[in-house]
Amino acid sequence: MYVGGDESQRALQLQNLEQLVSGYTIAVHYHRVQEPVSDFLREFAAYLHRTRKWSASCGPAAAIRDVAKDDQEAWNLYWQLVDEFRGVVEGR
Repeated sequence: MYVGGDESQRALQLQNLEQLVSGYTIAVHYHRVQEPVSDFLREFAAYLHRTRKWSASCGPAAAIRDVAKDDQEAWNLYWQLVDEFRGVVEGR
């Protein structure tokens, strides 16, 4: 998936990634495709709040950027946390 920019634009890439996931969630709902979670961004944000006590009211990427020292760390942490979340969801 292309999210635009390069490594120097991780904040933009995270924002674009959330927009793509949001669109994917709408398409999944519309086409009645079964996914492990019905709304990834909402459930991922709830997971971050539940496990880390982070406010994700502005979305998971914003919550992760708030705790990361820079955008590159936020990018890496985003994917680490997505993998962690997927492990929890798949283990249900």
